[in-house]
Amino acid sequence: MPQKIAEFLNKPGAKPDRDADLDDEFESDSETGLLNVSLLRLEGATARAEGAQENLKVFRRTWGNAIPDETTSEFSSDVSTQPDVKPINRAAVYPKSHMLHFSVLAALVLFEGLANAYFFSTGSDLGLLGGWLQAITVSFTNVITAFFLIGFIGLRLMANPHKRVHQILGAGVIALTTIALLALNLSAAHYRDLMELHAATLAMGGAEQTGVILDPVQAAWNNMTGLKSLEALLLFILGTTFAAIAAYKGRTFSDAIMGYAGATRKLEKASEGLMKALEEAAKDKDVKKMKGHALLTDAQTLNVEILRELEGPART
Repeated sequence: MPQKIAEFLNKPGAKPDRDADLDDEFESDSETGLLNVSLLRLEGATARAEGAQENLKVFRRTWGNAIPDETTSEFSSDVSTQPDVKPINRAAVYPKSHMLHFSVLAALVLFEGLANAYFFSTGSDLGLLGGWLQAITVSFTNVITAFFLIGFIGLRLMANPHKRVHQILGAGVIALTTIALLALNLSAAHYRDLMELHAATLAMGGAEQTGVILDPVQAAWNNMTGLKSLEALLLFILGTTFAAIAAYKGRTFSDAIMGYAGATRKLEKASEGLMKALEEAAKDKDVKKMKGHALLTDAQTLNVEILRELEGPART
């Protein structure tokens, strides 16, 4: 707040200095001499909205600070260094609420765990309960890892074409996580086969082959395509499919370009604050007398510009 306004507010009974040029921004009550509170709030909301709007524009021009801002004096001084880069020409895409994403993740873990419980129950001493405890552990690791590392981090790191280091890092994260998840699901499938072999061996009175059940990872590594039962194959297909769904939900959890959704949310919040300030000013009987006031006109115009901005630059 300007110094003159602060001094004025510290002197409740004082009249404003007519030479301070405050009449363009505020309205004084002729009886009390106090600044109109509605206009004060509107002025603050307008300033915040303008700042958030400019931040979003800069984010779009620079692709999240990935390239220099061509509107700055340092950059525009040398025309030959300006890259031929188009700004982001779409609105941010992100859900208003994440409840659906969390519900889908919970459903994936629960459904895969219940389905795998049947596959693991064959060789478990605890039957279906023991199989479910094993299955839910595998399912939770499979779904959450795919969601977070592949979808939410890896794919989004690769979405910004002007951040090469992020793209390389994202590709590495996706590749390593995919290999790890394939190994996890393949090991789980082989484990299911070994459990059945274990149960069959015990039923036949033998015990010499049962030790192999303790090393399903090595069994999967030695014979990746050697699944011996339909149940094991179904377990592998189910696990990889649910991992792919979880990765997709991670990718759509927020906008593909990191930081874009955050900049847009800040502008939306600032716009909501501006709307509330305009509504409050419209209800003020003193402000109603100033329909042509510059601050009111500017705030209304800015609000329209922000609403168009939020629809995407192609619409502005």
